[in-house]
Amino acid sequence: MATEIGHRVADLSDSIESQGKKTFAERLRSSSWLVSGILAEGSSCPSKPEFAEFVGRARGATLEIANFIIFLGERELITEADEAALVNMLKRESKMLDNFRQSLERAGQPQPDSEEAHAIA
Repeated sequence: MATEIGHRVADLSDSIESQGKKTFAERLRSSSWLVSGILAEGSSCPSKPEFAEFVGRARGATLEIANFIIFLGERELITEADEAALVNMLKRESKMLDNFRQSLERAGQPQPDSEEAHAIA
């Protein structure tokens, strides 16, 4: 989903550039690959808690992109339909990333030894 969002963001940046808004287009284009790039980098981490940190950063980037899309919509540089569709995708991506981060954090926590757990009980 991150790469699909990236392609849509890149397409929007092309549209904005054609309106003569080069600075906004460049800013948007530079963020188009950010989420998938952070996830790709994090996937090389040796531990799940370390990867969870990258997933959290990817979620932050997702929210930053959503904020920028809303800003561009308010400036009428993108259509309401494009804004709504992309913001909805970004919301879903954000929820997915948050759930994934939480599962990585849980998986990275040490599990009590079964004998210790029985002794405590």
